[in-house]
Amino acid sequence: MERYARQLILDAIGEAGQQKLLESTVCVVGCGGLGSIAAPYLAGSGVGTLILVDADAPDESNLHRQVFYHVHHASQSKAAYLAEHIAKMNPEIEIQVFSEFIQKDNIDKIIASSDLVLECTDQIMTKYLLNDYCHLHHIPMVYGAIHKYDGYVSFFDNASDDSIHLRDIFPEPNTNIPSCSEVGVLGTLAGIIGLMQANEAIKYLSSCGTLLTGTLLHYNALSNDQMKLKLVKNYQEDLSKVYQSASYTSFQCSAMHELTVADLQTNRTDYNLISILEDDEHLAIDSSVLRMPLSDFKSDQFRQENGKAVVFYCMSGKRSGALINRLLQENQSAEIYSLKGGLQAWQASIT
Repeated sequence: MERYARQLILDAIGEAGQQKLLESTVCVVGCGGLGSIAAPYLAGSGVGTLILVDADAPDESNLHRQVFYHVHHASQSKAAYLAEHIAKMNPEIEIQVFSEFIQKDNIDKIIASSDLVLECTDQIMTKYLLNDYCHLHHIPMVYGAIHKYDGYVSFFDNASDDSIHLRDIFPEPNTNIPSCSEVGVLGTLAGIIGLMQANEAIKYLSSCGTLLTGTLLHYNALSNDQMKLKLVKNYQEDLSKVYQSASYTSFQCSAMHELTVADLQTNRTDYNLISILEDDEHLAIDSSVLRMPLSDFKSDQFRQENGKAVVFYCMSGKRSGALINRLLQENQSAEIYSLKGGLQAWQASIT
């Protein structure tokens, strides 16, 4: 027990708390900015079994906040590389690796045996999938999210059907939120929030301290201000019915509904180009660009004009892709496209 000696002498943990950690199984879904920080600390604390879930490979643009990866890490998933790091750090624990994206059809096999789930993803639909599954199966979950300079953490104990969960804060997914690739994120914020998630997990598993149950903690990295928001039970829908009917599919733009910058430049007069960027981020690609900010966009008012196909663009293609997905569900024959890579891809093509 020498490895855990500094925890054993803590009166809030002691031998009883350490034994609980050693007997615990924790699933970390998402091994990026949050998960890659939280998981090694859980391993260091003596969590007996860690389940690591992520199909993504490390990307150079993420290394400022995913500090356990390297530029040459591209042949394996983040989960696999993180498992290698943790195995060297603490070979006494068991590590299970799932190099796949968690979805409705595989979630049960991945997390059903977990005592606790850390939600460390950057996909809004995955957050809701994990929240709904964990709540319905009474598996506690530590929620974490980051956006630019702001971080959020909460603990959903899911002890009963009346327990507070993510939908009591945000009843429905908001797919219009810009991603880190569009608006950026402070690297150190990911570390701070990931550590807060690990801290909540250790407190829960070892039965020490006060958890963020029924509380949403907000942290701003620029000011170091923290605020705890008291949560109340708001969601009244039958979650089991919602879970059964929802697909929780994150938008992945298909090639047939994406248009590359090169194709747009070659055949510019064939398309009506529409920016869905907000006022504070809009930049017109050319003088013929139309404006429909996403926050004001109403699909029932959208019409194709002049018989031309429409190309929507945002900063990176994520928001325009999600919009295309929504519009095609309403009208599968619409000639609409998302500009692949968005404004960033356009700017890169002319520099």
